[in-house]
Amino acid sequence: MKVLSLRNRTLSFLFAAIFLLSAMFVPTTRGYAKTVAEALEGYQTGKDWFGEDFAYDITDEKACWDLLMKPITVLNVDETESVYPLKTPGGDKVVNDKLGGFINGASAGVHVLGSDENGWTLIEGIDYYNRIIRGYVKTKLLKTITPNQHYGVIVDKLTQRLNVFIDGKFFSSCAVSTGLPNDEQPYNETSSGEYVAISWSGGFDAEGMYCAMAIRYNNGDKIHEVPCNILADGTKRYTKWESQLGQKASHGCIRVARLPNEDGLDQTWLWNNLKRYTKIVIWDDAGRVIPYPDDDTLLYYNPTGGQYYHSYANCAAVRDKYLPLTAFKYSELDTGIFASLEPCPSCTPVKRKSVIDKQNLDRGVITQEQYDALQVQHKTEAAAIESAETTTPDASAADALATDASATVTPATNAPTDTAATEAPTQAPTDVATDGDSDVQITIIPATGN
Repeated sequence: MKVLSLRNRTLSFLFAAIFLLSAMFVPTTRGYAKTVAEALEGYQTGKDWFGEDFAYDITDEKACWDLLMKPITVLNVDETESVYPLKTPGGDKVVNDKLGGFINGASAGVHVLGSDENGWTLIEGIDYYNRIIRGYVKTKLLKTITPNQHYGVIVDKLTQRLNVFIDGKFFSSCAVSTGLPNDEQPYNETSSGEYVAISWSGGFDAEGMYCAMAIRYNNGDKIHEVPCNILADGTKRYTKWESQLGQKASHGCIRVARLPNEDGLDQTWLWNNLKRYTKIVIWDDAGRVIPYPDDDTLLYYNPTGGQYYHSYANCAAVRDKYLPLTAFKYSELDTGIFASLEPCPSCTPVKRKSVIDKQNLDRGVITQEQYDALQVQHKTEAAAIESAETTTPDASAADALATDASATVTPATNAPTDTAATEAPTQAPTDVATDGDSDVQITIIPATGN
């Protein structure tokens, strides 16, 4: 017995020693991945894809449509395969980072930079880190695609909005969440550039999130409905991720609202209407300043006690008994009773000027001095408005709503007009809405729902 005990202790010691030694040589995630700054160092990025003087003007229908109809060149391999550009024809890879250095096949646009060199051609494309990778690929892999001539999609990472064009005209836009990179996963960025919708791959599970109606456009990156948790009884809960619409939040995919806006646009609309080879253009946000909405932009609120302001008069998250909501102007948002209102977590209305300023400061596109000066300016403007008007809604805004049904602002540079998913107040999520709650109600899709 003593001999066995000694042997067991010896074996236990040896196994422990082997485990500790092996652990020293197991590569960690940090060992594979670079920080965002390290990954981007020395590379041009998505902000350079369309050229230095590109306008990023979603209101210029002709320029947007021309871009959407322009043929693109892709790499003719399977939609789930990738190609590494090489430093020289037949040479080494340009870069070989984790999930980086390659261009996805069949749907990701590339720029052809040279002519055939004995079966190889110099190209550039964008990888998952949003880096422009320039190198040689086999000439036979190059394929030109003419986009669908009826639909086109532009996703602007600055405004976090998806814009749909039909037959040369702007149709509608809705809030989205694009990728949010971090120093452990710098490849979570949604890469800018030009793509085509390549397949309708359908719903999938990702780390406990269910993402419905996914449309593949860049291998693992897809356009899909905002995620939900599926509970044990089949109930779908969207609470967490719906509140993130309008800001970066995903692992690289483009999350889209599940409820239709006033034009009917949501992920279901995209799933049912977009066609194969619909061109999807993604604009980068780097170096760009988030603009303010026009001061005459109409917003809406419930004057009988609501705590939110909204994008439009009939926000789907508001109980019917409070509809239609009362209009006021964006210029009044920091005055009187409007100053205490929070943005509706469902219809994702435009942000306050001070919030936009903070985002621009955090992104490094304005200085601290500029930020401080802007805050003083906003307070001065609000005080001037309060001294000239009462704190009740401007009658002219209400009149405008009554006489002009289209008064609720056009494309993404102004007021959003989407109906994002409904959800409880973010301060205290709950599954049951009562008459004592705020005007915003909760929507939980039961097990029998869609």
